[in-house]
Amino acid sequence: MTSNAVKKLGTFWILVKDTAMAWADEDPFGKSAIISYYTLFSLPSLLMIVAWIAGSIFGVDAVRGKIANKLGEYIGGEASEAIESMIVNASVNEGSTITVIISVSMLLFGATGVFVRLKMAMNDIWQVESKKKVWLQTILDRLISFGMVLVLGFLFLVSLLLTYILRIVSDYIDNFAPTIADVAASVFSYLLPFVVITGLFGALFKLLPDINIRWKTTLLGASLTTILFLVGEFGLNYYLTQSNPASIYGGASSVVLIMLWVYYTCLILFFGAEFTHQYAVYTDEKVGPSEKGQSKTKK
Repeated sequence: MTSNAVKKLGTFWILVKDTAMAWADEDPFGKSAIISYYTLFSLPSLLMIVAWIAGSIFGVDAVRGKIANKLGEYIGGEASEAIESMIVNASVNEGSTITVIISVSMLLFGATGVFVRLKMAMNDIWQVESKKKVWLQTILDRLISFGMVLVLGFLFLVSLLLTYILRIVSDYIDNFAPTIADVAASVFSYLLPFVVITGLFGALFKLLPDINIRWKTTLLGASLTTILFLVGEFGLNYYLTQSNPASIYGGASSVVLIMLWVYYTCLILFFGAEFTHQYAVYTDEKVGPSEKGQSKTKK
């Protein structure tokens, strides 16, 4: 190992250590618990809108099942079935124009709630706050949060399209080189989730807080966050297979599993956001409040 590599490892360790200390000071456990609670009310609307966006090509019913199956890989089949039921119940049924408008408005309001809370937590990490009037900032926060919902839907749509294209290419290659097709499919099955999740985390780090920061910096922090998220997935799945939440929580076990998964995800997300903050400080990047933000005043 060269001296340059040793130096980089030492720098990385210092960044991780500083990140852990700053992360612990930001009360990540309390904030994650709050967002887990908000997610229970936002998740059905959020996933319904994602299903609408991706369903414009593949069909809402098909995408709804895909979402439930994908989440089932992280939180188990029982909880994913509960989520699919939530999406169905969040659907807007036919009715009068006023009824539909009210239903859609409530759907959008519910879907953006969790991102509003995430924005507040991100601003705390960067020590910034809004400088707009309360009512105007509320509207802006909801618009930005709705933008994040659209980003989430777009990323899910892209992942479905790429999976569909891969299936076509794999079937073609399988006719004359089945081994290569199997290897390519295996690599892609790991690479695609990494790219999509990194893109989502990067968008959260870039767009939610009221700061000006480069995409390069946010994507670096997002990559580390994704690695921690995917590694932690195995630990969470191991816990779920070794324990039996249903024996403790009974009929509420699905809700508990969803909150547990969101709680863990938020802890990792806040750690990644803090790492991005520490990296920006280390590289002397001129990160400052955006036009709609200002440095937080000390109380």
